[in-house]
Amino acid sequence: MRLLATLCCVVFVSAVPAAGGALSPAAGRSPRLTPITIAVLPLEPTALAFYAKERGFFREQGIEAKITVLLDPAQIVAAVLSGEAQFSSFTTGGLAILRSRDAPVRLVAAGALYRPKTPTAGLVAAKGERITRARDLVGKRIAIDSTNTLAHIALLKWLKRSGMSAGDVRFSEIPFAQMLGPLSRGTVDAAVLPEPFLTLSTQRGAQRVASIFSSVCSRDCLLTIWIARRGIDSELAARFRNAIQAAAVWANQKKNHPASGAILARYVPIDKAVISKMTRTSFSERLRPVLAQPWIDVFAEFGVIPASFSAIELVK
Repeated sequence: MRLLATLCCVVFVSAVPAAGGALSPAAGRSPRLTPITIAVLPLEPTALAFYAKERGFFREQGIEAKITVLLDPAQIVAAVLSGEAQFSSFTTGGLAILRSRDAPVRLVAAGALYRPKTPTAGLVAAKGERITRARDLVGKRIAIDSTNTLAHIALLKWLKRSGMSAGDVRFSEIPFAQMLGPLSRGTVDAAVLPEPFLTLSTQRGAQRVASIFSSVCSRDCLLTIWIARRGIDSELAARFRNAIQAAAVWANQKKNHPASGAILARYVPIDKAVISKMTRTSFSERLRPVLAQPWIDVFAEFGVIPASFSAIELVK
């Protein structure tokens, strides 16, 4: 997510059509189903859209959902702003940046949770590295997906708690899916990885160092959320939220993990064997904006946004 560079062009696009403009049923479709397009990244934290479609939760809410899988987070924002998609999944920190720039998007539903008791992301050390604490990283090279992302800011917060700063380490910006090679070769000394790459890295000899997201979230907090343009029809947004929340309730039940894993494997390039071993994502079953507050605060602390603000502002 290269927001700081990209959003200057994306967020302030002028003359973009409203998201509600393409919501009337197309010819030949049942008038009871409202067609929408949802833009997502191919990751488990965005999987509620997959589950809601495959399990019929969207149809129960009178929605016919088309899911568009994109690889670039910046394209996610652009799709919503242009009206090509009515809804998309996004990171909580990314939305905080958008809100600070007065982008015309808002929070409409909750997504993936970070739970300190069952972390789905962490810092790992390359095989053979003697890294067990923050101080062992002085002068070391750490792989992050990009600057000013959840992973980057969580790492800075964790380092700060040990009296360290960004200047004490070196960063290499590498997409998560491409980190395993440099980590195995020792090109980087450590990496911040989410699942499934966290599990894959340990299978290849990497050692877990710390669940660094817990330095931001001492309790459950929101990692991802669902966004739409501010002008989205409120009744449609409510139906979308109901479907997403129903999918969250279903996905959170351990008995449904085999079924959700099978759906996930169809949309996301993760081997079924890895899905069965990795720590599965938990989802928020209702929208509680306050769960986004830790990320807003820490993004302000490290100067990514000008100042903190109440999480309730995200829904406006």
